[in-house]
Amino acid sequence: MRAMVLFTASVTLLWGAAAWSQPAPQGDKKDAKADPPSAAMEPLTLTPAAERTRTKALKAKVSVNFTEKRLGDVLKEFATQADVSADALLMWAYGPDFPYSKSVSYTCKGKALDVALDELFKKNGDLGYIVVSKEGDKHDGWVLLTTTGERGAAKPAVKLGAKDEADAAEKLALAKTLIDGGKTDQAKTVLAFVLKKYPTAKIAAEAKELLTKLEK
Repeated sequence: MRAMVLFTASVTLLWGAAAWSQPAPQGDKKDAKADPPSAAMEPLTLTPAAERTRTKALKAKVSVNFTEKRLGDVLKEFATQADVSADALLMWAYGPDFPYSKSVSYTCKGKALDVALDELFKKNGDLGYIVVSKEGDKHDGWVLLTTTGERGAAKPAVKLGAKDEADAAEKLALAKTLIDGGKTDQAKTVLAFVLKKYPTAKIAAEAKELLTKLEK
Protein backbone atom coordinates (compact mmCIF):
# COMPACT_ATOMS: atom_id res chain seq x y z
CA MET A 1 0.00 0.00 0.00
CA ARG A 2 1.47 3.32 -0.98
CA ALA A 3 -0.84 5.69 0.87
CA MET A 4 1.26 8.33 2.49
CA VAL A 5 0.15 10.88 5.03
CA LEU A 6 2.81 13.45 5.77
CA PHE A 7 2.53 15.65 8.81
CA THR A 8 5.40 18.00 9.56
CA ALA A 9 7.04 18.07 12.94
CA SER A 10 7.08 21.83 12.76
CA VAL A 11 4.87 22.83 9.87
CA THR A 12 5.48 26.24 8.46
CA LEU A 13 2.90 27.05 5.82
CA LEU A 14 3.66 29.76 3.33
CA TRP A 15 0.48 31.48 2.17
CA GLY A 16 1.21 34.49 0.03
CA ALA A 17 3.22 36.60 2.44
CA ALA A 18 2.08 34.76 5.54
CA ALA A 19 3.45 31.83 7.51
CA TRP A 20 2.58 30.08 10.74
CA SER A 21 4.09 27.38 12.89
CA GLN A 22 2.27 24.32 14.21
CA PRO A 23 3.75 21.71 16.59
CA ALA A 24 3.56 18.06 15.68
CA PRO A 25 0.93 15.88 17.34
CA GLN A 26 2.19 13.94 20.33
CA GLY A 27 2.61 10.23 19.84
CA ASP A 28 2.91 10.36 16.04
CA LYS A 29 6.37 8.86 15.93
CA LYS A 30 5.71 7.25 12.57
CA ASP A 31 4.68 10.51 10.91
CA ALA A 32 7.37 11.60 8.49
CA LYS A 33 9.12 14.93 8.74
CA ALA A 34 8.91 17.15 5.70
CA ASP A 35 9.94 20.57 4.53
CA PRO A 36 7.14 23.13 4.69
CA PRO A 37 4.65 23.05 1.83
CA SER A 38 3.89 26.28 0.04
CA ALA A 39 0.92 27.42 -1.95
CA ALA A 40 -0.11 30.35 -4.05
CA MET A 41 -3.59 31.50 -4.95
CA GLU A 42 -5.17 28.91 -7.19
CA PRO A 43 -4.24 29.55 -10.85
CA LEU A 44 -6.75 29.51 -13.68
CA THR A 45 -5.35 26.15 -14.82
CA LEU A 46 -4.59 23.47 -12.22
CA THR A 47 -1.27 21.67 -12.32
CA PRO A 48 -1.46 17.95 -13.20
CA ALA A 49 -0.75 17.00 -9.58
CA ALA A 50 -3.47 19.30 -8.23
CA GLU A 51 -5.87 18.04 -10.89
CA ARG A 52 -5.24 14.43 -9.84
CA THR A 53 -5.86 15.32 -6.21
CA ARG A 54 -9.13 17.05 -7.06
CA THR A 55 -10.48 14.55 -9.58
CA LYS A 56 -9.19 11.27 -8.13
CA ALA A 57 -8.14 11.47 -4.47
CA LEU A 58 -10.94 13.77 -3.33
CA LYS A 59 -13.52 11.84 -5.36
CA ALA A 60 -12.50 8.45 -3.95
CA LYS A 61 -15.29 6.60 -2.14
CA VAL A 62 -14.75 6.22 1.60
CA SER A 63 -16.60 4.36 4.34
CA VAL A 64 -15.85 4.88 8.03
CA ASN A 65 -17.52 4.48 11.41
CA PHE A 66 -15.64 6.35 14.12
CA THR A 67 -16.72 7.28 17.63
CA GLU A 68 -14.54 9.64 19.63
CA LYS A 69 -11.59 9.07 17.31
CA ARG A 70 -8.66 11.43 16.95
CA LEU A 71 -9.21 13.67 13.90
CA GLY A 72 -5.69 13.06 12.64
CA ASP A 73 -6.33 9.32 12.62
CA VAL A 74 -9.59 9.76 10.73
CA LEU A 75 -7.74 11.70 8.04
CA LYS A 76 -5.10 8.99 7.81
CA GLU A 77 -7.82 6.42 7.22
CA PHE A 78 -9.31 8.62 4.50
CA ALA A 79 -5.92 8.76 2.78
CA THR A 80 -5.51 4.99 2.99
CA GLN A 81 -8.93 4.37 1.48
CA ALA A 82 -8.31 6.90 -1.30
CA ASP A 83 -5.17 4.97 -2.23
CA VAL A 84 -6.96 1.62 -2.23
CA SER A 85 -10.19 2.60 -3.98
CA ALA A 86 -8.90 5.19 -6.45
CA ASP A 87 -5.17 4.47 -6.66
CA ALA A 88 -4.64 8.09 -5.61
CA LEU A 89 -1.82 9.19 -3.35
CA LEU A 90 -3.11 11.75 -0.86
CA MET A 91 -0.83 13.89 1.29
CA TRP A 92 -2.08 16.10 4.12
CA ALA A 93 -0.32 18.95 5.94
CA TYR A 94 -1.60 20.69 9.08
CA GLY A 95 -2.27 24.41 8.91
CA PRO A 96 -2.05 26.73 11.93
CA ASP A 97 -4.14 25.62 14.91
CA PHE A 98 -5.70 22.72 13.01
CA PRO A 99 -7.20 20.49 15.76
CA TYR A 100 -5.58 17.21 14.74
CA SER A 101 -5.84 15.85 18.29
CA LYS A 102 -9.54 16.61 18.68
CA SER A 103 -11.79 13.60 19.26
CA VAL A 104 -14.50 13.36 16.60
CA SER A 105 -17.33 11.01 15.69
CA TYR A 106 -18.27 10.43 12.08
CA THR A 107 -19.92 7.73 10.00
CA CYS A 108 -20.34 7.45 6.23
CA LYS A 109 -20.65 4.70 3.64
CA GLY A 110 -19.52 4.98 0.06
CA LYS A 111 -19.31 8.76 0.00
CA ALA A 112 -16.90 10.80 -2.09
CA LEU A 113 -14.03 12.01 0.08
CA ASP A 114 -14.73 15.69 -0.59
CA VAL A 115 -18.33 15.16 0.58
CA ALA A 116 -17.13 13.33 3.70
CA LEU A 117 -14.65 16.11 4.46
CA ASP A 118 -17.36 18.73 4.05
CA GLU A 119 -19.63 16.94 6.51
CA LEU A 120 -16.89 16.17 9.01
CA PHE A 121 -15.41 19.66 8.92
CA LYS A 122 -18.79 21.40 9.27
CA LYS A 123 -19.50 19.33 12.38
CA ASN A 124 -16.23 20.31 14.02
CA GLY A 125 -15.83 24.02 13.45
CA ASP A 126 -14.93 26.12 10.44
CA LEU A 127 -12.35 23.65 9.19
CA GLY A 128 -11.24 23.57 5.57
CA TYR A 129 -8.68 22.35 3.07
CA ILE A 130 -6.78 23.75 0.10
CA VAL A 131 -5.24 21.79 -2.76
CA VAL A 132 -1.77 23.16 -3.47
CA SER A 133 -1.41 23.95 -7.18
CA LYS A 134 2.05 25.29 -7.87
CA GLU A 135 4.09 23.97 -10.78
CA GLY A 136 7.60 22.94 -9.78
CA ASP A 137 6.88 22.95 -6.06
CA LYS A 138 7.67 19.62 -4.39
CA HIS A 139 4.40 19.88 -2.46
CA ASP A 140 2.32 20.46 -5.57
CA GLY A 141 -0.87 18.43 -5.17
CA TRP A 142 -0.75 18.31 -1.35
CA VAL A 143 -3.83 19.15 0.71
CA LEU A 144 -3.36 21.83 3.36
CA LEU A 145 -5.76 21.50 6.30
CA THR A 146 -7.02 24.83 7.63
CA THR A 147 -9.30 26.43 10.20
CA THR A 148 -10.76 28.94 7.76
CA GLY A 149 -13.42 26.97 5.93
CA GLU A 150 -11.99 26.58 2.42
CA ARG A 151 -13.19 23.82 0.13
CA GLY A 152 -10.27 23.13 -2.15
CA ALA A 153 -9.16 26.64 -3.10
CA ALA A 154 -7.68 29.56 -1.19
CA LYS A 155 -9.91 32.50 -0.38
CA PRO A 156 -9.04 35.78 -2.12
CA ALA A 157 -6.59 37.92 -0.18
CA VAL A 158 -8.18 40.84 1.65
CA LYS A 159 -6.43 44.19 1.44
CA LEU A 160 -5.91 45.67 4.89
CA GLY A 161 -6.98 49.15 5.87
CA ALA A 162 -4.69 51.72 7.49
CA LYS A 163 -5.85 50.82 11.00
CA ASP A 164 -5.07 47.12 10.57
CA GLU A 165 -1.71 47.88 8.95
CA ALA A 166 -0.84 50.10 11.91
CA ASP A 167 -1.91 47.42 14.40
CA ALA A 168 0.18 44.79 12.61
CA ALA A 169 3.22 47.09 12.62
CA GLU A 170 2.71 47.82 16.32
CA LYS A 171 2.64 44.13 17.17
CA LEU A 172 5.75 43.49 15.08
CA ALA A 173 7.51 46.19 17.09
CA LEU A 174 6.33 44.52 20.29
CA ALA A 175 7.72 41.18 19.10
CA LYS A 176 11.09 42.79 18.41
CA THR A 177 11.11 44.30 21.91
CA LEU A 178 10.36 40.90 23.40
CA ILE A 179 13.16 39.33 21.37
CA ASP A 180 15.61 41.98 22.57
CA GLY A 181 14.52 41.20 26.12
CA GLY A 182 15.14 37.50 25.68
CA LYS A 183 11.44 36.61 25.77
CA THR A 184 11.44 34.54 22.60
CA ASP A 185 8.44 32.35 23.45
CA GLN A 186 6.25 35.41 23.92
CA ALA A 187 7.66 36.92 20.73
CA LYS A 188 6.77 33.79 18.77
CA THR A 189 3.21 33.97 20.08
CA VAL A 190 2.88 37.60 18.97
CA LEU A 191 4.38 36.91 15.54
CA ALA A 192 2.15 33.89 14.96
CA PHE A 193 -0.86 36.01 15.88
CA VAL A 194 0.16 38.76 13.46
CA LEU A 195 0.65 36.31 10.60
CA LYS A 196 -2.65 34.61 11.21
CA LYS A 197 -4.72 37.77 11.66
CA TYR A 198 -2.90 39.98 9.14
CA PRO A 199 -1.45 37.63 6.49
CA THR A 200 -1.48 40.34 3.81
CA ALA A 201 0.04 43.11 5.93
CA LYS A 202 3.04 44.97 4.59
CA ILE A 203 5.11 43.73 7.54
CA ALA A 204 4.05 40.08 7.10
CA ALA A 205 7.20 39.05 5.26
CA GLU A 206 9.41 40.51 7.99
CA ALA A 207 7.29 38.88 10.70
CA LYS A 208 7.54 35.55 8.88
CA GLU A 209 11.32 35.84 8.65
CA LEU A 210 11.62 36.61 12.37
CA LEU A 211 9.36 33.73 13.34
CA THR A 212 11.28 31.32 11.12
CA LYS A 213 14.56 32.33 12.79
CA LEU A 214 13.06 31.85 16.26
CA GLU A 215 11.76 28.41 15.35
CA LYS A 216 15.22 27.14 14.35
